[in-house]
Amino acid sequence: MVARSPDAIFRRVEFRVARRLDGLLQGERRGRRPGPGGEPSLTRGYEPGDDVRWVDWALSARLGEPIVRVPEIEPVLTAWALVDASPSMSFGSRTQTKLELAEDVLAGLGAVLRRRGDRLGTAATTTGALDVVRPPRGDRRGLIAAIAAVQDAGHREASGRTDLGKAVSALGRLARHRGAVVVLSDFPDQPGLELALGTLARRHEVVAVELRDPRERDLPTLGPINLRDMETGERRLVDTADPRFQRRFAEVVEAADRGRASMLARVGARHVIAETGSDWVLPLARALDRPVRRRAS
Repeated sequence: MVARSPDAIFRRVEFRVARRLDGLLQGERRGRRPGPGGEPSLTRGYEPGDDVRWVDWALSARLGEPIVRVPEIEPVLTAWALVDASPSMSFGSRTQTKLELAEDVLAGLGAVLRRRGDRLGTAATTTGALDVVRPPRGDRRGLIAAIAAVQDAGHREASGRTDLGKAVSALGRLARHRGAVVVLSDFPDQPGLELALGTLARRHEVVAVELRDPRERDLPTLGPINLRDMETGERRLVDTADPRFQRRFAEVVEAADRGRASMLARVGARHVIAETGSDWVLPLARALDRPVRRRAS
């Protein structure tokens, strides 16, 4: 794979998706940067340096002095993104790997938050610990540095299965203020993951971006081949031309998809499916714009 420049990734994704996502998310919450249509929260006399768009001309005429209505400014939204950089994320059968897709989605989130004056913190895990943590930033340089940090995490040597639930719990302790948390992973079936996500969702809005590759759910008929688990290194010889294997493989994939979707629904996370080589912009925008329904305790 050719190395991808973090700056080029951010510029390309910002140009492609920032305007589309920002347009779909307008009105979800008041931005930090005030505009002429903002809601008034304070009426006072005009002071040098005030935006002339804030002047209430009718009230100024009645009182005989210039009066401004200062728009109400909402506190900065701090969001966090947790990127699963485990060995399984290095798989890809089209033009990109799942980890490269995660980098693109991360750049898209950062671009949208930056346009709204908000901030995005980034963490990455390879085995379960938070191997990379970048503090919340809203500037271009900080977001590009976060993408570079995720790339570095993906190049680290790791063995054994990733404990994603442990990483989610660690991020929950790090993100103490209420906000939004986006988890980018292929979401393997692991004990403890549902509990960790449910605990996180009690304080934050959780968006689960499931990263997929077509070859993980539709094996070609190639006859006997060796399949290798990218996290454990275990190999197994299978006959992909055997109808019984194909049927059993499809059943396992379908059951895993149903179980994953049910688990994310139970914890109240917004579930987004992004596939390598496909357009992920609209599914992500729809999920961010849809209200979350949590199951009653």
